[in-house]
Amino acid sequence: MAAPRRSSSVHRDAAALYDAATAFIRFYQFRDRDQALRLGLTVVQAYALDTLLAAGGQRLTELADALQLDKSTTSRIVAGMKRRGLVEWSRPEHDRRAMWIVASAEGKRRYERLRRAIVRENARLLASYPPAARRAAIKLLRQLVDRALDAPRRK
Repeated sequence: MAAPRRSSSVHRDAAALYDAATAFIRFYQFRDRDQALRLGLTVVQAYALDTLLAAGGQRLTELADALQLDKSTTSRIVAGMKRRGLVEWSRPEHDRRAMWIVASAEGKRRYERLRRAIVRENARLLASYPPAARRAAIKLLRQLVDRALDAPRRK
């Protein structure tokens, strides 16, 4: 009889996680959007710059995968970012069909300003929690992301 209770408990916790995560993501998403817009970036441009800077540059296909967008949508985003001076791209000698994309100095500058502003806000939000609680929350979030990435995706 313990299995149904555990299953019911897990189901309740899963529903509570959904509610809490939805509220948190909504807050985070709109806060990030507002911060990004102040710096002349869209949220997807900020995510693209984050990805490009972390990887030191990427091919278009890799960037599309990282952003979970199709290649044509990512290509349009990159073209707009190039027009605004946020990225630079080149064609590798070994594969002239591929596109190698890196953040420009301006893209890096804007992204770093955005990240600093968000980190300041995060520090304000976390300040009232003890260090162990902060670290536990961060660890749990990372574990949830890792498990979600490892889980088979439903189509």
